[in-house]
Amino acid sequence: MSLSLRKLLLNPSLHLRLVVGGAEGTPDDEALDRDFEWLHATDMIDPTPFLGPAEVILTLGWQFPVTEAADPAVDEVRVAPARLARIYDDYAALVAAHGVIGIGFASDVLHRGVPQPLAQACRRHGLILFEIPYEISFMDLLQEAARVLKRDQTERYGRSLRAQKAIANAATRRDGLNATLRETARQLGCGVALYDPLGHPVTVIDPPEGRRVPEQQLTATVQETLASGQRFRSVQATPDVEAVLQLLGEPGEPSGMLVLTLSQAFDDVSRNVLSSVLALVSVSLEQNQALEALHGTLREALLQLLLSGNVAVTSHIVESVWRPLPRLPLVTLVGLPRQYDAARVLPALETLQAQEDLRIFFARYRSDIAVLVSEPDAERVIAHLRSFSLTLGRSRCERWEGLGLALEEAQKAAEFGLRRDADEVTAFPDIWRAGVSDLIDSSDAAHVARRLLSPLTEHDAAQGTELLRTLSVWLSHHGRPLPASRELAVHRHTLAHRLQQISQLTGADLEDFQLRAEFALALRYHQS
Repeated sequence: MSLSLRKLLLNPSLHLRLVVGGAEGTPDDEALDRDFEWLHATDMIDPTPFLGPAEVILTLGWQFPVTEAADPAVDEVRVAPARLARIYDDYAALVAAHGVIGIGFASDVLHRGVPQPLAQACRRHGLILFEIPYEISFMDLLQEAARVLKRDQTERYGRSLRAQKAIANAATRRDGLNATLRETARQLGCGVALYDPLGHPVTVIDPPEGRRVPEQQLTATVQETLASGQRFRSVQATPDVEAVLQLLGEPGEPSGMLVLTLSQAFDDVSRNVLSSVLALVSVSLEQNQALEALHGTLREALLQLLLSGNVAVTSHIVESVWRPLPRLPLVTLVGLPRQYDAARVLPALETLQAQEDLRIFFARYRSDIAVLVSEPDAERVIAHLRSFSLTLGRSRCERWEGLGLALEEAQKAAEFGLRRDADEVTAFPDIWRAGVSDLIDSSDAAHVARRLLSPLTEHDAAQGTELLRTLSVWLSHHGRPLPASRELAVHRHTLAHRLQQISQLTGADLEDFQLRAEFALALRYHQS
């Protein structure tokens, strides 16, 4: 619905005259364009119980004392000016507080002209006041209001149909999805953005006119909405722009998110058009997802072909479908998904390759993701991969025949980085620099360490002894009794007695070098 006072005041057949309000650039001027519910004819002293939240009052003025009668048959009354001003002021304050936009006063029916105290009261309380001439009845106004609403409804319906037709035509083009989004932006005069299931922008189209929302801010809002599983959300992105977010797919398995950034109200036409856009985009995304699933299967098969040595055949297929394979020497990357499975990350990588024109090859590798990239481009690709919630390991491959080994090394490096909760990419040579013991799975090692050392920890807890500390200090001194006893501040015979207790409790021969090494590792992981 779009019924405003300006539309009625501009109608030359009604001869309405603006008395108060409407100065350019003022709140009154904005109120002239504000939609209201309906025109309510009433002469009640308090009409608010029968009014909607935003209406316009039409009145003859029977609720006010007649001080200057337009009809000789109406008796005039004398009222002190201060009391008369108070009557009008109380009335104006009452209806303004209820949300009434303006008052239409019928002149020369009961009162001569428009009472000056009423104009003053409307000015004080921000009400629009307009004069309805004698020859125009309230019915004339109501009929014209009905015609305005009908014309507006017809225009909106036509605009909605035209917009939906234009968007549907765009969807039939070769680049149907992007064409649909561009046409949506043009028809609604808003910004349009499509995000993938991970919350990364796929297509961002700025509004033809009006303010835009910074992409970083919009992306953060989308990722927050995806994490919460909301289907629909409306947020005030900036003081002038509303962002409308609509989930595509199901909350548990989204196929993406569509975002509209509007600088004006989201009206019925926009809602109707959005419904059509959602249907078209959903169909396009389903088609794209089916294609992406086939691409994923093809990529996995092509990686196996590379590993089996069929480089020429693989290179021809890859170049025909996507882009040429990266050049040797390669950096091989294996990414372990931390938040999503590989199936949800691969489409995002497809988008990345298309947007950035990267010469890379990627595919599922076991349950993880393998990425092959030429050495000069490696850092650029790694910088992009950081946003995909992957723990990355890297290795180097100089010949295609060594690809299998390079992938194994990269996966070992990624697993090492995952155990260390590393933020940076872990290179394979890094995993032996801290020692062979760092290659052991710390969670499994800690469990075994607790089991192996439990006789000592239980004895210490029950008897108040220090067998565990004794073993640790003794091993740190490579089994030499004199420095160990000094650090423990005990006699060497006491140390020997404690070592005998440790041997009896654990059933281990402490003279055995292999057992000493096992105890050293167990102590390390027990303490960590």
